[in-house]
Amino acid sequence: MALEDLIPGDTASQSVVCAPEHFASKIVAGTPDVFSTPSLGALVEKVAAEWVGEHLADDQMTVGAQILINHTAATPEGMKVTAVVTLTGIEGRRLDFSWKASDGVDEIGNGTHQRFVVDKPRFEQRLAAKRGQS
Repeated sequence: MALEDLIPGDTASQSVVCAPEHFASKIVAGTPDVFSTPSLGALVEKVAAEWVGEHLADDQMTVGAQILINHTAATPEGMKVTAVVTLTGIEGRRLDFSWKASDGVDEIGNGTHQRFVVDKPRFEQRLAAKRGQS
């Protein structure tokens, strides 16, 4: 498969079961044991990155550049959270997505996400150079 095989309107999805490692209370003390906003963002990024990754050359990868998260409902432990990511546009190296997530009872979130296709060896060289400056 190649990046050119992706067409705006295509979708991908993945699910996770809300477990203690996803809890808001693990991030901010005193908050409820529910699926956290950062976990929702991580699920969206995972879906988009893994899906697009199947269409890239071995020396390419994508990096997340932007994510907008509207977290609209709480999800307790044990419920399955599913994120559906829709490719909305491709412009050069930039990939734009919209997304929605649900827990089987409610739509729990929606938003947008943006990723860029990068050259993996060049990216790793820049990281190594940055580490050398610290």
